[in-house]
Amino acid sequence: MIRWGILGAGKIANRFADSLAKDPDSVLYAVSGRSREKLEAFAAKHPCEKIYVGYDEMLDDVQIDAVYLSLPHVLHREWALKALKKKKAVLCEKPASLSEAEMREIAACAKENDTLFMEAMKPRFVPAYAKLKQLIRDGVIGELVSIRASQCFTVPKEAYGKSYHTVPEGGGALLDSGIYCVSLAEDFLKGEPVPVQTYANYRGFDIYTDSTLRFDNGTARIIAGFDRTEPRDAVFTGTKGMIIVKDLHRPVTFTVCTQSGEETFTIPYDKDDFYSEIRHFVSLLQEGRKESDVMTYDAMIREAHITDVIFSQIARYDDRDLKILERQEEELAPASFTSADALALGNAIAALAKEYDRGVAVRITRCSDDTTVFQYVMDDKKAANLMYAEGKKACVRDSGHSSAWVYAKTVKDGTYDYWLNDGVHAVSGGAFPLYVNGEITYIVQVSGLHEGKDHELIVRALSAWQNNRAYTHFIKSIG
Repeated sequence: MIRWGILGAGKIANRFADSLAKDPDSVLYAVSGRSREKLEAFAAKHPCEKIYVGYDEMLDDVQIDAVYLSLPHVLHREWALKALKKKKAVLCEKPASLSEAEMREIAACAKENDTLFMEAMKPRFVPAYAKLKQLIRDGVIGELVSIRASQCFTVPKEAYGKSYHTVPEGGGALLDSGIYCVSLAEDFLKGEPVPVQTYANYRGFDIYTDSTLRFDNGTARIIAGFDRTEPRDAVFTGTKGMIIVKDLHRPVTFTVCTQSGEETFTIPYDKDDFYSEIRHFVSLLQEGRKESDVMTYDAMIREAHITDVIFSQIARYDDRDLKILERQEEELAPASFTSADALALGNAIAALAKEYDRGVAVRITRCSDDTTVFQYVMDDKKAANLMYAEGKKACVRDSGHSSAWVYAKTVKDGTYDYWLNDGVHAVSGGAFPLYVNGEITYIVQVSGLHEGKDHELIVRALSAWQNNRAYTHFIKSIG
């Protein structure tokens, strides 16, 4: 019988304990946390022999064989290492670590102490996932070309900063919901991930991330968010068809689409969505194995590496990024610019905006007298968008650079705030200076898109209007 101790008595620990009770070879022996009252309530629902206020004391209990680590993300490394050094096998909630460096340290500690560690990436263990892997391996959709995985849900803004999901250290959508998407890329795509394009809404933590990476055998588009509700699906596209997986974080149903038609598979859980990973982990312990063959150390390290690559594209700016933004201003500076040019440029922006998922407000201002020479507001935009555009314009006026440059610099310098000077400045991409003969003569403003696409739209339109070509010198994600 495997005697379990739980580190952390939160919501996810309650669900785990429910499932653990169904395993014939496991028993919940102890639970630990910070509040005795909360622990007693937990033990009333999930009977166990001991409760520990504090985590160290539970790890000293020699009766415990395995630990389920369900503490906030930022504490995973610390308590995984402590548990492993006490020779406790660890099943750690996702993400197992905050970085590749942390994961390598955990893996090395597990091996040094000859003790099992595994990330609780539960989708990999359910029956539907096994069937999905078999079909892809058998070439039902041909050679795999791409994976698009989306895991978004809405967190009320008033909750930001009040839970470990929405704080700068260890928080954010990518590490929380997006880790399921990253795990799919790690499992099915091979080779080194190369960034293609990343969009993000970053406010000290990523509220939304949309990142495309290129691998040796295909591309992955990984989407995670706290600011919108979208289908939590994964789409595997191959040379002969596609597979659409519903609820990728706890899959039961998926549909195979080929020239022969569509076939939907519904493969129920074994008891529940937690049970299969628990059963796998217990089997490893019973067999004396120190590494999972489903969630290997290499897989966990590579998964963390992929998140590192994505994070490197989000709000981690240096002087090279500022130089790229300055280069945009230089390369896209027109020889001359008139009100007629403003009309042409404004129309170019409006035309390109149709390629995006929402409308925009566009304004072009002449600096000599602060006159609006072009303005267009799409039907889904409001007066607030013009207010944001005005704030972005203030960034350009006071810095001499695009508002994207101001955003990148404030993040780089650690002085970032969404608003500066009581709302006068709106620090995000979307306002761009037009230099003529070394002097800013007009400021182009776009508001309404998210994740830095306002800035991207301006640069694309300027390039198309001046040179009839696509501009490619973008940096990472902006705002």
